[in-house]
Amino acid sequence: IMVVSLDVLPLALLEQAAVTEMPPRFAVPVTDIKVTEGLDAVFECVVTGTPVPVVQWFRGDTCATPGTGKYVVSQKEGLHSLKVKAVGPSDGGLYRCRAVNRLGEGKAPLFLQQVSDVEVWEGDVARLSVTVTGSPTPKIQWFFNARKLTPCTDCKLVFAGNDHSLILPCAGVQGEYLCVASSAHGETSCSAQLHVCRRQPGPPCFAREPGSVRCAPGSRAALEHAVLGSPCPAGLCSEGGRRLLPDARRSIARHPDGSGSLTVWHCLEEGSGLYTCRAVSALGEATSTAVLTVTGKCRPSDSSLFP
Repeated sequence: IMVVSLDVLPLALLEQAAVTEMPPRFAVPVTDIKVTEGLDAVFECVVTGTPVPVVQWFRGDTCATPGTGKYVVSQKEGLHSLKVKAVGPSDGGLYRCRAVNRLGEGKAPLFLQQVSDVEVWEGDVARLSVTVTGSPTPKIQWFFNARKLTPCTDCKLVFAGNDHSLILPCAGVQGEYLCVASSAHGETSCSAQLHVCRRQPGPPCFAREPGSVRCAPGSRAALEHAVLGSPCPAGLCSEGGRRLLPDARRSIARHPDGSGSLTVWHCLEEGSGLYTCRAVSALGEATSTAVLTVTGKCRPSDSSLFP
């Protein structure tokens, strides 16, 4: 005769259930598709989990129900599909799949916004951005020529919520950049081309001229400009024909991309006048002027600049 303890049996069953039960997982996540107008579009994914997850399809935040006649939902041994019949321009958009069982919910990584091709001037900052969702939060990795990119002097990785960016301070190397989002529920990726344009030799010209500024005494005034030209022009600032040099009240900034500024700290009324910015290179020069007006008619509490 075998005696089974009722105190031990429930624990054994619970341990067995803990081993066999699994939360939903997207073994193969949904991917983007392109379809010719008038044909059917079919989204597919493979979902695992025990108990068998309940799977729902959505277009945006609206459930894609078969009752509308537009959608056909089917599943066979973990393979789930959504057919969008006879697609037209209005059917474009974001489609997603949701899988739920009593252990939790699975959300495969999904690009709400894919990375787009970027074109920048040589020496400028390049920014490649994506917006990704998923549960748990997906891991984001960037690649160039199959080489994983890590934060260093050549690149910077920035994220805020679902937004992720790869920043290349000096435009980086042109080519294809790949973004991979992965989690326990699957992996998805998108890519874009970075095009770096070389500046053609030419005389200096102002892409942005310094605008005239009016401000209150004691506030700060900034005259900003941007200059184009190759070789990169040198910038000179003058006040009433007298060349300006940085001092305790004035600072002059110049950047490799041709942008720059003259900042006057704690403006005085006698500092009002005509300021000239001169860009010079071996191929010529360009000048632009702006008026700084320091007047006591402004409200002391208003520290902003206005034309």
